[in-house]
Amino acid sequence: MFICPVCGKALKESEKFFICPDSHLFDKAKKGYVNLLLGRDGSLHGDSKTMALARFEIMESGLYSPLKDSIVSALASHLSEPELILDCGCGECYYTSAVAEEFENAEILGTDISKDILSVANRRLGRIKRAVASSFSLPVKDESVDALLNIFSPFVSSEFLRVLKPGGLLLMAIPLEEHLWEMKKAVYEKPYKNEPKPTKLNGFTLTDEKEISYKREVENPLLTRLFEMTPYFIKTSKEDIEKLKKISALSLTFSFKILLYKKG
Repeated sequence: MFICPVCGKALKESEKFFICPDSHLFDKAKKGYVNLLLGRDGSLHGDSKTMALARFEIMESGLYSPLKDSIVSALASHLSEPELILDCGCGECYYTSAVAEEFENAEILGTDISKDILSVANRRLGRIKRAVASSFSLPVKDESVDALLNIFSPFVSSEFLRVLKPGGLLLMAIPLEEHLWEMKKAVYEKPYKNEPKPTKLNGFTLTDEKEISYKREVENPLLTRLFEMTPYFIKTSKEDIEKLKKISALSLTFSFKILLYKKG
């Protein structure tokens, strides 16, 4: 279901590569993904290897399982026999795999700008087709997607509207103001809460929304691993990270909103 990033024609998959009718060929990595990010190798973009491994460990710990279950439940209540589901910014496919298990007959695609995170995703369900690609240039046909997942990743209105079928479903998950607030306070002298995001999106109609909040006691070293998987990690000094490593445990707030939209 991927298309060639050069000519836009459908890619045919073989055991070792993807190829289009114009003979543009893209090798499959040993970890199973295909790199469709033109002019870039994906290694200098998105999550690093450290962040990718940390994210896998955190997801395996179950800290985000309430969010995962809510995402699957929301999709199941709004989707009937989808043919194609795209997880845009899929990361190591924690949520993607849960969706794939729920919708066994659907084709499942995952895209992410980081090849390191897609390498780690190889540990998840094998039937998920994964591609290194930018959300600003998705290697997917026009109006081919029944449901698009956008979980803590950039929102690109023009591309999402292009690939979704008429009436197609967009599921967004965003952090709320208090998400991981205690961890921020432990690391930074002047921590900031997450800014509220507007829910009105041009070209989409909001059909449902749900807030999820809960507390978890997180001990080190898992606490440090949690910080390493966040965007804060690459912008934080070693001295500030050391503050977190010295804490035995923190009671953390996990707080999200799930938003469901229909195209049109």
